[in-house]
Amino acid sequence: MLSQLGALIVLLSLSTAAFGHHSQAEFDENIIRELEGEIIVAYWRNPHVNFTLKTVDDDGNEELWELEAASWNTLSRKGVPENVFKAGDQVKVAANPSTRRPRQLSVSHVLLDNGIEVILSPSGDTPRWSNEYYGGTARAAGSAPIPEPSGSAGGLFQIWTIAGGRRVPLDGKLPLTASAREAVAGWDPMTQDPLLHCIPPGMPPTMGNPYPMQFREDSGNILLHLEEFDNVRTIYLSTNDVQRAPAPLGYSVGHWEERTLIVATTNINYPYFNRVGVAQSKAVETFERFTVSEDGQRLDYELTITDPATLTEPVTWSTYYVSDRGEVIKPYQCNVERYVEK
Repeated sequence: MLSQLGALIVLLSLSTAAFGHHSQAEFDENIIRELEGEIIVAYWRNPHVNFTLKTVDDDGNEELWELEAASWNTLSRKGVPENVFKAGDQVKVAANPSTRRPRQLSVSHVLLDNGIEVILSPSGDTPRWSNEYYGGTARAAGSAPIPEPSGSAGGLFQIWTIAGGRRVPLDGKLPLTASAREAVAGWDPMTQDPLLHCIPPGMPPTMGNPYPMQFREDSGNILLHLEEFDNVRTIYLSTNDVQRAPAPLGYSVGHWEERTLIVATTNINYPYFNRVGVAQSKAVETFERFTVSEDGQRLDYELTITDPATLTEPVTWSTYYVSDRGEVIKPYQCNVERYVEK
């Protein structure tokens, strides 16, 4: 019924947080809970697929659980059909519990009553209960594998897919100033994370995502369309004073040095340096290098961030993208998360 073969997606240094719009640190990956019950409601959307599960204990007491998975755009690329489970379905789930909310779970596997398993973890590729499954490195029957590079694509102006999901991290250990450490210690993602309200990320965190992106020429400038949150950056190839007003994506000016597009961005008024609550000042500046390989199949990316109010020294990260893999830019269509206490 389902093929377990198909195109393998190489996963290099992949983490669960790579596909989420916010940190997964809330969930204890050392604990896996298995629950059985009825799906009350299911939302197939970005930034997360999520659903409510009703369970009944041995004493007949009902309990509602809120479960979240990867984004719909991510799961659809891994062969998970939309609405593969829905309200009224009886299912078994495996999930990691939240350390903050008593009935909030990050779900990795769902077993349907027809014996088919759905892998919902972006970094998981192994079924837990069944030999018939959607997701992981498998693709649904009838879906086409991603073709190998044909050599036909070239230059910057095409769609680029991040290699193995290795996003620019922007979290982890950072050289923060004392004031920045104090601010992040008091950050409450449940009330302060703009992404939970479908407010698109600005610079630099918008570049720390695992989704495809596309460069296009526009009236002598360059447009960079990022799939996540449908963000579009304008990179001016000459100065434009009209566009210097502060904005979440800032004001970007670029120039070419052989095969490298160098972009400097200032006038950023987005409040956060990353997706886990590190604030940034209006003095933040970013410096990017996009280098296209000679065969046009690889794009090396380097990001350097300077903000004396947040960082004791500049930080630099890098990753790379590949081209011509049959990819498209999908609409993101974010819907507000249902982070509710039950």
